[in-house]
Amino acid sequence: TGTEPQLIAEKDLPAHGMNGPFFGALTLPDGFGINPRKYLFGIADAAQRAGAQFFQNSPVTGIEPDNGGYTLRTAAGTITCQQVIVATNGYSSENIPDWLANRYMPAQSNVLVTRPLTNEELSAQGWTSQQMAYDTRDLLHYFRLMPDNRFLFGMRGSLMSSSGSEKRARKRTRSHFERMFPAWAKVESNHTWSGMVCLSRNLTPFAGPVPGQPGVYAGLAYHGNGVAMGSYTGMLLAGLISGGGTVPQVMQQPMARFPAGRWRRALLPPAYLLRFLSDL
Repeated sequence: TGTEPQLIAEKDLPAHGMNGPFFGALTLPDGFGINPRKYLFGIADAAQRAGAQFFQNSPVTGIEPDNGGYTLRTAAGTITCQQVIVATNGYSSENIPDWLANRYMPAQSNVLVTRPLTNEELSAQGWTSQQMAYDTRDLLHYFRLMPDNRFLFGMRGSLMSSSGSEKRARKRTRSHFERMFPAWAKVESNHTWSGMVCLSRNLTPFAGPVPGQPGVYAGLAYHGNGVAMGSYTGMLLAGLISGGGTVPQVMQQPMARFPAGRWRRALLPPAYLLRFLSDL
C-alpha cells in the first residue's frame, strides 16, 4: 500500500496521547474508524436504490430444493429463488442449511460507552488519541475515544445466554475498563450492549458454495472483524454468483466441525480459562 507502520516505544506513548498499561504500540496508518450503524444503514439504502427488498422479523425456517432452485419457508410465507446466500454469522442455525451444524461457534462480545469526557478527565488519564486500539491478549480488549469524547471499551462477553450471565459480563467489562483506565473509574458508562461474534474451527473466515447444494452460498466466521470482513465477503460472494469472481484460497477451506456437536459451547469455559491464565 506504500504506507509504513509506526512502532511507538512505551516511554513515548504519553506523548501520543495513549497513556495506559501498555509496553508499546504498533500503529497502522491506513486504518480508520467508522460508525457501524450508519455504515449498515448506508449499505441498506444503496441496496434498496438498486432494487433490493428487505423483510425484517421474518426468519427463514427451512430451505427446500424446488424446480432447479429453492423455496425458503418463513412463518409469514415463502420465497422462491435460484440462489441463496446464508450470511447469518454468529446467529446462524444448526439446520439452515444442515451443512452448518457444528461448523461455527458463536461467542459473545460486550461493549460499554461512557458519557462524554471532559478535557480535564482526558488529561488525568493521559488518553487523548482517537486511535482505534486493541491489545494483544488472547481475550483481547478493544477501545477508542469517539469524536464526541465518549470512550468505547469492549471485550469478550458471557459464555451463557441469560439475564444473570449478561449482568455478570457487563460487570466484568466495567471492572476491566476501570483497571486499564483508573482515572476514569468514577466516570459513568451510560450505554452497554452485547452481540455474537462467530468463530470457525480453523479461525479463518469462510466464503463459498455450500457443498451438495448448488446455488447455495455462505459467508461467515469473521472473528470479531465483521465490519470490514463481512463487506469483503459480500463482494466475493457477489462475484461468485455473477460468475466472474474468485475467492482467496485461504477462505475456501472447508469449515471443519467442532467436537461435541450442539453442545460445543461447553468447550468455551475451559478454553477461556486457559486464555485468561495466559493473559495474566
